[in-house]
Amino acid sequence: MVVEDLHDLVRLLEEHPEWRAELRKVLLGDELLQLPELVREILEIQRQHSQAIERLAEAQRRTEQRLEELAQAQKELSEAQKKLSEAQKEMAETQREMSRQLNRLIEWQRGEAGRRDGERYEQETLRRAVALFAGGEGGSADQPHVQTALYGWLSSVYHKSVLEPTKDPSLADIVWWKGDQVVVVEVSLKVDAQDVQRARQRAETLRAVGVKASPVVIGEEWATADTQALAQREGVEWMVAGGLSQGLLEFRRLPHPV
Repeated sequence: MVVEDLHDLVRLLEEHPEWRAELRKVLLGDELLQLPELVREILEIQRQHSQAIERLAEAQRRTEQRLEELAQAQKELSEAQKKLSEAQKEMAETQREMSRQLNRLIEWQRGEAGRRDGERYEQETLRRAVALFAGGEGGSADQPHVQTALYGWLSSVYHKSVLEPTKDPSLADIVWWKGDQVVVVEVSLKVDAQDVQRARQRAETLRAVGVKASPVVIGEEWATADTQALAQREGVEWMVAGGLSQGLLEFRRLPHPV
Protein backbone atom coordinates (compact mmCIF):
# COMPACT_ATOMS: atom_id res chain seq x y z
CA MET A 1 0.00 0.00 0.00
CA VAL A 2 1.34 3.39 -1.01
CA VAL A 3 0.66 6.75 0.59
CA GLU A 4 -2.02 7.51 -1.91
CA ASP A 5 -3.85 4.30 -0.98
CA LEU A 6 -3.66 5.23 2.74
CA HIS A 7 -5.06 8.66 2.02
CA ASP A 8 -7.86 7.08 0.00
CA LEU A 9 -8.58 4.71 2.90
CA VAL A 10 -8.74 7.56 5.37
CA ARG A 11 -11.04 9.45 3.09
CA LEU A 12 -13.29 6.45 2.64
CA LEU A 13 -13.48 5.92 6.45
CA GLU A 14 -14.41 9.56 6.88
CA GLU A 15 -17.07 9.19 4.27
CA HIS A 16 -18.30 5.92 5.74
CA PRO A 17 -18.06 6.06 9.56
CA GLU A 18 -19.83 2.71 9.87
CA TRP A 19 -16.74 1.07 8.39
CA ARG A 20 -14.64 2.20 11.35
CA ALA A 21 -16.14 -0.38 13.75
CA GLU A 22 -15.45 -3.17 11.28
CA LEU A 23 -11.94 -1.88 10.73
CA ARG A 24 -11.33 -1.74 14.48
CA LYS A 25 -12.43 -5.37 14.78
CA VAL A 26 -9.95 -6.32 12.13
CA LEU A 27 -7.12 -4.21 13.46
CA LEU A 28 -7.63 -4.54 17.26
CA GLY A 29 -9.39 -7.84 17.84
CA ASP A 30 -12.16 -8.57 20.39
CA GLU A 31 -9.83 -8.35 23.44
CA LEU A 32 -8.71 -4.81 22.79
CA LEU A 33 -12.18 -3.76 21.82
CA GLN A 34 -13.46 -4.99 25.18
CA LEU A 35 -10.72 -3.13 27.04
CA PRO A 36 -12.75 0.07 27.67
CA GLU A 37 -15.58 -1.99 29.08
CA LEU A 38 -13.16 -3.86 31.30
CA VAL A 39 -11.67 -0.58 32.47
CA ARG A 40 -15.13 0.72 33.34
CA GLU A 41 -15.90 -2.48 35.23
CA ILE A 42 -12.61 -2.21 37.10
CA LEU A 43 -13.33 1.43 37.94
CA GLU A 44 -16.81 0.43 39.16
CA ILE A 45 -15.33 -2.36 41.25
CA GLN A 46 -12.80 0.10 42.68
CA ARG A 47 -15.57 2.57 43.40
CA GLN A 48 -17.64 -0.11 45.14
CA HIS A 49 -14.53 -1.29 46.99
CA SER A 50 -13.81 2.27 48.12
CA GLN A 51 -17.39 2.63 49.30
CA ALA A 52 -17.14 -0.69 51.13
CA ILE A 53 -13.90 0.47 52.74
CA GLU A 54 -15.55 3.73 53.73
CA ARG A 55 -18.52 1.85 55.19
CA LEU A 56 -16.15 -0.50 57.01
CA ALA A 57 -14.16 2.47 58.33
CA GLU A 58 -17.39 4.14 59.47
CA ALA A 59 -18.53 0.92 61.11
CA GLN A 60 -15.16 0.59 62.80
CA ARG A 61 -15.35 4.21 63.95
CA ARG A 62 -18.84 3.60 65.37
CA THR A 63 -17.59 0.39 66.97
CA GLU A 64 -14.66 2.22 68.55
CA GLN A 65 -17.01 4.96 69.73
CA ARG A 66 -19.36 2.34 71.14
CA LEU A 67 -16.45 0.61 72.86
CA GLU A 68 -15.41 3.93 74.37
CA GLU A 69 -18.99 4.50 75.52
CA LEU A 70 -19.10 0.98 76.96
CA ALA A 71 -15.77 1.55 78.70
CA GLN A 72 -17.06 4.82 80.14
CA ALA A 73 -20.30 3.14 81.18
CA GLN A 74 -18.33 0.32 82.77
CA LYS A 75 -16.17 2.84 84.60
CA GLU A 76 -19.27 4.69 85.82
CA LEU A 77 -20.84 1.36 86.83
CA SER A 78 -17.67 0.43 88.72
CA GLU A 79 -17.74 3.79 90.51
CA ALA A 80 -21.43 3.35 91.28
CA GLN A 81 -20.78 -0.17 92.62
CA LYS A 82 -17.94 1.18 94.75
CA LYS A 83 -20.20 3.91 96.15
CA LEU A 84 -22.96 1.35 96.69
CA SER A 85 -20.52 -0.91 98.53
CA GLU A 86 -19.39 1.99 100.72
CA ALA A 87 -23.02 2.96 101.35
CA GLN A 88 -23.82 -0.65 102.28
CA LYS A 89 -20.89 -0.69 104.69
CA GLU A 90 -22.04 2.60 106.23
CA MET A 91 -25.60 1.26 106.43
CA ALA A 92 -24.38 -1.96 108.06
CA GLU A 93 -22.36 0.05 110.59
CA THR A 94 -25.36 2.30 111.19
CA GLN A 95 -27.52 -0.77 111.74
CA ARG A 96 -24.95 -2.22 114.15
CA GLU A 97 -24.80 1.07 116.04
CA MET A 98 -28.59 1.25 116.14
CA SER A 99 -28.65 -2.34 117.39
CA ARG A 100 -26.11 -1.47 120.10
CA GLN A 101 -28.12 1.60 121.10
CA LEU A 102 -31.33 -0.44 121.10
CA ASN A 103 -29.69 -3.08 123.29
CA ARG A 104 -28.44 -0.38 125.64
CA LEU A 105 -31.92 1.13 125.71
CA ILE A 106 -33.47 -2.26 126.42
CA GLU A 107 -30.93 -2.88 129.18
CA TRP A 108 -31.56 0.59 130.58
CA GLN A 109 -35.32 -0.01 130.47
CA ARG A 110 -34.85 -3.33 132.19
CA GLY A 111 -32.61 -1.68 134.78
CA GLU A 112 -35.12 1.11 135.28
CA ALA A 113 -37.96 -1.37 135.55
CA GLY A 114 -35.95 -3.40 138.03
CA ARG A 115 -35.05 -0.27 139.99
CA ARG A 116 -38.68 0.87 140.11
CA ASP A 117 -39.81 -2.61 141.11
CA GLY A 118 -37.13 -2.64 143.80
CA GLU A 119 -38.13 0.79 145.08
CA ARG A 120 -41.81 -0.23 145.10
CA TYR A 121 -40.98 -3.44 146.97
CA GLU A 122 -38.86 -1.48 149.46
CA GLN A 123 -41.68 1.02 150.06
CA GLU A 124 -44.21 -1.78 150.51
CA THR A 125 -41.88 -3.54 152.96
CA LEU A 126 -41.41 -0.30 154.88
CA ARG A 127 -45.16 0.25 155.15
CA ARG A 128 -45.58 -3.31 156.37
CA ALA A 129 -42.73 -3.08 158.89
CA VAL A 130 -44.98 -3.07 161.96
CA ALA A 131 -46.66 -6.26 160.75
CA LEU A 132 -43.45 -7.90 159.53
CA PHE A 133 -41.66 -7.30 162.82
CA ALA A 134 -44.77 -7.76 164.99
CA GLY A 135 -44.61 -4.33 166.56
CA GLY A 136 -41.74 -2.04 167.41
CA GLU A 137 -40.80 1.23 165.81
CA GLY A 138 -38.37 2.66 163.33
CA GLY A 139 -38.48 3.24 159.58
CA SER A 140 -36.26 4.29 156.74
CA ALA A 141 -33.01 5.95 157.71
CA ASP A 142 -34.11 9.31 156.26
CA GLN A 143 -36.99 9.68 158.73
CA PRO A 144 -36.26 12.24 161.49
CA HIS A 145 -36.93 9.98 164.46
CA VAL A 146 -34.68 7.27 162.95
CA GLN A 147 -31.96 9.82 162.27
CA THR A 148 -32.25 11.02 165.86
CA ALA A 149 -31.86 7.47 167.14
CA LEU A 150 -28.88 6.79 164.87
CA TYR A 151 -27.16 9.99 165.91
CA GLY A 152 -27.68 9.14 169.57
CA TRP A 153 -26.06 5.74 169.02
CA LEU A 154 -23.27 6.90 166.69
CA SER A 155 -22.47 10.48 167.71
CA SER A 156 -19.04 9.47 169.02
CA VAL A 157 -18.25 7.75 165.71
CA TYR A 158 -19.52 10.64 163.61
CA HIS A 159 -17.29 13.08 165.56
CA LYS A 160 -14.21 11.01 164.77
CA SER A 161 -14.63 10.05 161.12
CA VAL A 162 -16.97 9.63 158.17
CA LEU A 163 -18.16 6.05 157.79
CA GLU A 164 -17.76 4.15 154.56
CA PRO A 165 -21.13 3.78 152.79
CA THR A 166 -21.16 -0.01 153.16
CA LYS A 167 -20.67 0.39 156.93
CA ASP A 168 -22.99 3.34 157.57
CA PRO A 169 -26.35 2.37 159.17
CA SER A 170 -27.84 5.66 158.02
CA LEU A 171 -27.83 4.20 154.50
CA ALA A 172 -29.75 1.06 155.50
CA ASP A 173 -33.16 0.53 153.96
CA ILE A 174 -34.85 0.05 157.36
CA VAL A 175 -33.70 0.53 160.95
CA TRP A 176 -36.18 -1.02 163.43
CA TRP A 177 -36.10 -1.64 167.14
CA LYS A 178 -37.95 -3.10 170.08
CA GLY A 179 -36.59 -1.86 173.38
CA ASP A 180 -32.82 -2.21 173.18
CA GLN A 181 -32.91 -4.76 170.31
CA VAL A 182 -32.23 -3.24 166.88
CA VAL A 183 -32.32 -4.76 163.39
CA VAL A 184 -30.51 -3.18 160.44
CA VAL A 185 -32.34 -4.25 157.31
CA GLU A 186 -31.42 -4.45 153.60
CA VAL A 187 -34.44 -4.93 151.30
CA SER A 188 -34.18 -6.33 147.77
CA LEU A 189 -36.42 -8.29 145.43
CA LYS A 190 -33.52 -10.69 144.89
CA VAL A 191 -31.25 -10.85 147.91
CA ASP A 192 -27.63 -11.18 146.81
CA ALA A 193 -24.26 -11.41 148.53
CA GLN A 194 -23.82 -7.62 148.59
CA ASP A 195 -27.11 -7.20 150.46
CA VAL A 196 -25.91 -9.75 153.02
CA GLN A 197 -22.53 -8.08 153.46
CA ARG A 198 -23.97 -4.55 153.76
CA ALA A 199 -26.46 -5.65 156.42
CA ARG A 200 -23.70 -7.37 158.38
CA GLN A 201 -21.25 -4.44 158.18
CA ARG A 202 -23.83 -1.81 159.11
CA ALA A 203 -25.03 -3.86 162.09
CA GLU A 204 -21.41 -4.33 163.18
CA THR A 205 -20.98 -0.54 163.21
CA LEU A 206 -23.78 -0.29 165.79
CA ARG A 207 -22.44 -3.25 167.75
CA ALA A 208 -19.08 -1.52 167.97
CA VAL A 209 -20.70 1.26 170.05
CA GLY A 210 -22.62 -1.16 172.28
CA VAL A 211 -25.94 -1.35 170.43
CA LYS A 212 -27.57 -4.82 170.34
CA ALA A 213 -27.95 -4.78 166.58
CA SER A 214 -28.69 -7.69 164.25
CA PRO A 215 -28.35 -7.67 160.45
CA VAL A 216 -31.42 -8.68 158.45
CA VAL A 217 -32.16 -9.13 154.73
CA ILE A 218 -35.69 -9.16 153.32
CA GLY A 219 -36.63 -10.18 149.77
CA GLU A 220 -38.81 -12.18 147.44
CA GLU A 221 -36.07 -14.67 146.57
CA TRP A 222 -32.37 -15.44 146.88
CA ALA A 223 -30.23 -14.31 143.98
CA THR A 224 -28.31 -17.61 144.01
CA ALA A 225 -28.50 -20.89 145.83
CA ASP A 226 -25.37 -19.97 147.80
CA THR A 227 -26.67 -16.65 149.12
CA GLN A 228 -28.75 -18.20 151.89
CA ALA A 229 -25.76 -20.27 153.04
CA LEU A 230 -23.65 -17.07 153.04
CA ALA A 231 -26.25 -15.31 155.23
CA GLN A 232 -26.15 -18.20 157.70
CA ARG A 233 -22.33 -18.15 157.82
CA GLU A 234 -22.27 -14.36 158.31
CA GLY A 235 -24.92 -14.46 161.06
CA VAL A 236 -27.40 -12.45 158.98
CA GLU A 237 -31.10 -13.05 159.72
CA TRP A 238 -33.54 -13.22 156.84
CA MET A 239 -37.11 -13.10 155.65
CA VAL A 240 -36.95 -14.40 152.08
CA ALA A 241 -39.41 -16.31 149.88
CA GLY A 242 -41.88 -16.60 152.74
CA GLY A 243 -39.35 -18.13 155.12
CA LEU A 244 -37.88 -16.61 158.31
CA SER A 245 -34.64 -17.30 160.10
CA GLN A 246 -34.72 -18.31 163.77
CA GLY A 247 -33.18 -15.04 164.94
CA LEU A 248 -35.83 -12.99 163.13
CA LEU A 249 -38.58 -15.17 164.61
CA GLU A 250 -37.20 -14.41 168.05
CA PHE A 251 -37.14 -10.68 167.30
CA ARG A 252 -40.80 -10.87 166.27
CA ARG A 253 -41.65 -12.51 169.61
CA LEU A 254 -40.22 -9.59 171.56
CA PRO A 255 -43.01 -7.52 173.12
CA HIS A 256 -44.05 -4.29 171.55
CA PRO A 257 -42.68 -1.45 173.67
CA VAL A 258 -45.26 0.42 175.71
